[in-house]
Amino acid sequence: MDRSDSQPERFDFPLEKAEYLFSTTGKPGQGGDKQRFWTGIMGFRSPAAIRTAILSAVTPEALTYQSQNEYGRIYRAYLLLGGHSGLVRRVRTVWIIEFGTSVARFVTAVPDRTGGLS
Repeated sequence: MDRSDSQPERFDFPLEKAEYLFSTTGKPGQGGDKQRFWTGIMGFRSPAAIRTAILSAVTPEALTYQSQNEYGRIYRAYLLLGGHSGLVRRVRTVWIIEFGTSVARFVTAVPDRTGGLS
């Protein structure tokens, strides 16, 4: 996080956002394959399990300022996540701290193309 910013008091990750990661809407290669990544590759069996894994891995120190919009400041955090498949993958998560709050709210998570597999 930028030194000028205070760290978030907490992270907020509504279950509905994790359910979106489980959805199959969209076309492969354009976001439609997100369910394949989370279930087929990583082996997660429920949105709650994805949510728990991400919240267990993210820390205020992992947040890096990315940009700002009319709602707040956008941050990214690169996390190493282990799935039920035994695979560990680097994932890019995006968070927003809305103006006037100190809560980092989850926006999305995608596999990091430079993160590789292990």
